[in-house]
Amino acid sequence: MRLKDKVAIVTGSTSGIGLAIAKLFASEGAKVVIAARKEDVANGVVAQIKAEGGEATFIKLEVVSMDDWKNVVNKTKDKYGAIHILVNNAGTNELCTLPNVDLDDWNKIMAINVTGPMIGMQLCTPIMKESGGGSIVNISSIAGMLGTPSTAYSTSKWALNGLSANAAFSLGEFGIRSNVICPGFIADTNLTNAMPKGVKNPIEDIALLARSGATMELAQAALFFASDESSYVTGTILPVDGGLTDGGHYASMRAHMANLAALAGKK
Repeated sequence: MRLKDKVAIVTGSTSGIGLAIAKLFASEGAKVVIAARKEDVANGVVAQIKAEGGEATFIKLEVVSMDDWKNVVNKTKDKYGAIHILVNNAGTNELCTLPNVDLDDWNKIMAINVTGPMIGMQLCTPIMKESGGGSIVNISSIAGMLGTPSTAYSTSKWALNGLSANAAFSLGEFGIRSNVICPGFIADTNLTNAMPKGVKNPIEDIALLARSGATMELAQAALFFASDESSYVTGTILPVDGGLTDGGHYASMRAHMANLAALAGKK
């Protein structure tokens, strides 16, 4: 088992990517803290993990609350004696776009997507040090690598990438690694499920793999960063996007090559 005896806190782990990560980590031997808002759903996740032979517990968390974070960290240490892994997965989005940015929406998105992870990283660090080091895995977005129509969301994900890079710099001496996963279009998440039904997914025309991703494909990337297999990897941003961020470049290159071939055929 790749995470045997490791203790992992996973935020936003009652659905989508967070749920897939929590279940995979438990199957690989981790003791998983389901840090989320919805108690009834979270208890169902815990029951499912235990039924499959894993170990998990639920601790309520509003990621913008310092008191909630302190409670999560203290209860995790009391129950399991250590913290080795922190996955900052909880996030939110609103269509908050220049030149009509609503300041309340902006502040909400920045608080959940940036300030919450920062609080978690700050409070988990002393316990990770005591535990012999650890791994922070921040779930960002390709919106943190490219411009998108959502001003606040894109800005928050760029900020999360910067925060994660700073953590790699600041915490490396304690044996704590910090890495980022930037998902592309992932099916069956709260964000993608909110999109209009019956509309063709344009990602399939852009991504080099010509399909949406699955939550388990993101979870596998998180498992790599959380495990000792990535023991010499920190400060990294990994797009898990089916080639979406390169799609425009390759599309233009293919069009260029097609034009060259057409010109060659006329000679």
